[in-house]
Amino acid sequence: MQLPSLVSHRALRLGVLALLLCPAVAGAFPLPSRAVVSGVPFTVQAPFGNWRQPWQDFCEEASVVMAAHFVLDLPLTPAVAEQEMQIIRQYEELVYRRSRDTSADETAGILQKLYGLKNIQVLPVAASDDLKKELVMGRLVIIPVAGRLLKNPHFTSPGPNYHMVVVSGYDDARGIFITHDPGTRWGKGYTYGQKLLFGAIHDWNGGDVMRGEKKMIVVGK
Repeated sequence: MQLPSLVSHRALRLGVLALLLCPAVAGAFPLPSRAVVSGVPFTVQAPFGNWRQPWQDFCEEASVVMAAHFVLDLPLTPAVAEQEMQIIRQYEELVYRRSRDTSADETAGILQKLYGLKNIQVLPVAASDDLKKELVMGRLVIIPVAGRLLKNPHFTSPGPNYHMVVVSGYDDARGIFITHDPGTRWGKGYTYGQKLLFGAIHDWNGGDVMRGEKKMIVVGK
């Protein structure tokens, strides 16, 4: 049998590279059992412990601030977080005509338009592995959730109807996702069971949040 030419060898190498980079093929390879995105700052949505309005509904704003400071590699203090959340609120009132319960797409728009971030996507979530794949690549994930399904004991009962958290890692051995949950001062690195967190993912739909789609905001540097 005649050996392939140099051109054929080159084409073969390019074909293999294309297959390795193809998401469908890459998805066939097992994910690592653990991944953590480092350097993610934390802020509670009420930086100075005042949980009256508007701070009571600032989970989206706090999630945006954490993600933006991660991408921009900027320090985050309570004073800075408070100021930026107020600016985001003004932006929401101007652009969305409201500052409560922003959807995944609207929240992504704040990161893109107000902070000028480029590597932002809103993607559907079909399984927990969808979050894990992004985290393995070093990208943060912001998820909208039906807050009461989280069963967080640090929330004032019965918990928020709609909520948003930043997911920064996972650990399969422990069966958990690692989050920065702005809804409690205990939220830094707060862990949720993987099945529980996936089940709670529901985007804001203007009404019954339990009917909201499963979406995530992917934030890359």
